[in-house]
Amino acid sequence: MNKKDIPAALAVFAVAGGLITLSAFAVPHISASKEVAQHVPRTYVSSQQTNPSVMLASSKAPVLNVDSSVPVSTVKQYLEQTMTDEEIQNIYHLIDNITQGNETGNRNMTAEENKRLKVLKEQYTYDGLRPEKPLPLKEGKYEFYLDMEKGSFVYPKRALTNEELLQRIDWSARVNYASLKRVVQPQPDSKDIKDADAIVKAVESVSKLFDVDLSKLDVMTSYNKMGPDQKGIWFVHFQPYKAEVLQENGKTYFMYDVYIDSLSGTVVDTTIFHSTYKRTPITAEAHKKISQDKSWFAAAKSVITEKQGEKRAIAGMSLISDDIYDKRGVVAVSIKLEDGSSYIAELRYPEQTLRCLIYEPAKKAKDKDSL
Repeated sequence: MNKKDIPAALAVFAVAGGLITLSAFAVPHISASKEVAQHVPRTYVSSQQTNPSVMLASSKAPVLNVDSSVPVSTVKQYLEQTMTDEEIQNIYHLIDNITQGNETGNRNMTAEENKRLKVLKEQYTYDGLRPEKPLPLKEGKYEFYLDMEKGSFVYPKRALTNEELLQRIDWSARVNYASLKRVVQPQPDSKDIKDADAIVKAVESVSKLFDVDLSKLDVMTSYNKMGPDQKGIWFVHFQPYKAEVLQENGKTYFMYDVYIDSLSGTVVDTTIFHSTYKRTPITAEAHKKISQDKSWFAAAKSVITEKQGEKRAIAGMSLISDDIYDKRGVVAVSIKLEDGSSYIAELRYPEQTLRCLIYEPAKKAKDKDSL
């Protein structure tokens, strides 16, 4: 899978799943993209809206057995019942006419405000906590409001109250919901595998590569078509419930992203995110030592043969030199198979643990002819 196509998939998923901020760091080899920014202005960082985990009854692959006590968001239902067409049109007008650079407001939120915001956002999403009144959209007898003319928040000099933070969260959720209604999202057709099948394949890939139990994680899916050939891709994301609370409290947690070819059902990318992992950048001196250390090849080979279960013969292995990999403390090993297929195993430095496994099938005859 061409990584240049990934941000476009995340953009649609970000709006659909309510993960504007989350998606950008869920896949560490992706930085914030213009595609995401074009869907929703920076002011309107979305409230997280997750879908209930899917239970798969008949499958030999690992199953997401989620008990009935897991948190379930009611935000979408709440917004469907409370948002009017007039409100949605006003939001569209604001998004279309907002002046770039004015979105942040008259001051930045403090660390203490952001900490409360994250906790309240989780309560808004999962516990049904709502503001007593909506966010004011013009100047008046209140200290916190949204200036609709400029598209920016006006903050008081004092700290925001919990009610004001909830108003901000609620407004962001409404903008996210309205934006989603505008997105023309590609839909899988009869030739594509179903989302439930994509989840089964994603669970299987994550389980064998990282030896983890996904039964207590939330799962979200998104379908998109990418590249000049408009190739269908399923994106499956696993994360803990109330991940932002865990993050705010400095707790260690893991998230997993899987990309799947929607026609063949082939997993083309499986990535892990470790919330508290500290990267070790690779210096020029370390890079030279790595290039002479065959243990990196052994570690990569172990990933695809022992964990991935690859039985096909390996034709060759090489290191990928890239400044971005060096800065992020990743050693990327390219593995070519005799049939023309290939893997890229991204290993963390210096531990040699797997961060991401990318697979590219061999080009078919008609694909070669078109090159």
